[in-house]
Amino acid sequence: MESTIGMFLAGGFSVDLTHHVMHALGSRMWAFTQEFFDETTSSGNAAEAEADPEVQSAQMLAMAERYPTIAQISGAAAHDDTVVAHGCEDRFEFEFALDLLLDGFERLHQAGWSSAAAKLTV
Repeated sequence: MESTIGMFLAGGFSVDLTHHVMHALGSRMWAFTQEFFDETTSSGNAAEAEADPEVQSAQMLAMAERYPTIAQISGAAAHDDTVVAHGCEDRFEFEFALDLLLDGFERLHQAGWSSAAAKLTV
């Protein structure tokens, strides 16, 4: 993920767009879902770590040092279902990814794309 995010950012994508692109890729291509990150289904001491702000702060700092581009985009939008305007609400992210797919399909259709032709160019 770190290198993928880095490629989008290096290619001139904004942090905000890269954030939503990663949701689109994660939800559709890599099969990530919000439920995967649901704390009620995780094992271990996640609740204990959240209860200790020092532990949580140290963990976030270690993640930011190891994965700087992930840290850069992680704060681009609120991860709160109550923030619909520009957060990472599931319906918004689904519609964002669907729009990308439909636009891509239309672009391919207009170009006369075929899988046979695509296989020859790969």
